Amino acid sequence: MLATHLCQPDAGKSCGACCGLYNYADSTRPELMRRLVARTERMQLVRSGVITLSEYRAETEASEDQRRIYETIYTCEFLGFIDVGRRAVGCLLHPAGNGGNDLRDESFYGQKLCAGHFCPSYQKLCQHEVDCLLHVIDDWYLYGAVITDIDFVKEFFRLVEPRLGESVRPQAVNDRAAAWLKAYCELKLDWPWRDQSRPRFGKYFFVGEDYDIARINYDTLGVNPSIYDRVFLSLASHFATLADLRAVERRLGQIMEGFVYEYRSVD
Repeated sequence: MLATHLCQPDAGKSCGACCGLYNYADSTRPELMRRLVARTERMQLVRSGVITLSEYRAETEASEDQRRIYETIYTCEFLGFIDVGRRAVGCLLHPAGNGGNDLRDESFYGQKLCAGHFCPSYQKLCQHEVDCLLHVIDDWYLYGAVITDIDFVKEFFRLVEPRLGESVRPQAVNDRAAAWLKAYCELKLDWPWRDQSRPRFGKYFFVGEDYDIARINYDTLGVNPSIYDRVFLSLASHFATLADLRAVERRLGQIMEGFVYEYRSVD
């Protein structure tokens, strides 16, 4: 188990993936920002006694697009911003924001499940991997998208650590190496080769209540699977041509080599 609380690691970032934040059909930053700001402002009306929680729930449901990528994953309507600067997402029902009054039993999952849940990243990620990500990501949207994608995180370290001959030491990641790691993480933000043909969440695709792992058909491209295959799947990739695949492989190679070179350099 990690020593870091992944949901709220510091004042500059947080994750709401377990609350379904990235499960909306439109999970772009502008759309999620609109949802979260509206909910935060609406919750202030509840705390001021202007509306009730029931009215909050009804207004939120009526004003938001309820379509989901995966119907089985609940999208909690009580997720919003918990700080004045709107840098951290979190539970609007948590006692920390309600004068010590715990309102989480008003939510779908309830207080007991919310308080005791740990996502798979807690069990699968290593502390040094998490510490490196915390060092380079200062954005709630990108942080949540990356920290919950175990394959995406693991593959970076799997690819660079044999070249370094050691596990990456967070304290040795200088600013230039950090820039390369951040560039890798930011592939999540605007990936031109994302499969748009079906509902996808990383490597998973969904059909009603069923899901499966998507695969890249390398046979049609006439090549063996890429060494970056797991990264490509995490990015929900589809390549129409071999030229596209090779171009992206070169970009990934530049990122890995850039990180290794700068990590080894001495200021």
